[in-house]
Amino acid sequence: MNVFRSLVGTVATLVTLAYVATSAVLAHPMTHQGTVLAIESARIQVNTVDDKTKKEEKVWFVVNKDTKVKRGDKTVTYTDAKIAVGERIVVIVDMDAKTKNLVEEIRLAAK
Repeated sequence: MNVFRSLVGTVATLVTLAYVATSAVLAHPMTHQGTVLAIESARIQVNTVDDKTKKEEKVWFVVNKDTKVKRGDKTVTYTDAKIAVGERIVVIVDMDAKTKNLVEEIRLAAK
């Protein structure tokens, strides 16, 4: 009976580890770097350079209440970040989200 219990515990642990590993692999973030062109309450426009074509693109990114914003090392709200047109920005997008170009995280230089 102890051997069976041990085997069940081992199998359960392996299944859990496989699930966690699969979830991490399925996450598909993409990083965009560029310059801020426009700021609105629910989205931000960034001038980026396409890695493949090397051409500039003006892209709108969607911001929501779950978007994490870092100014330097500090986490701030989207509003408190006081993002300015012309400022350099890094945007990390969740490519698996239902909403196109949904921002997971914004990174800005410290002020």
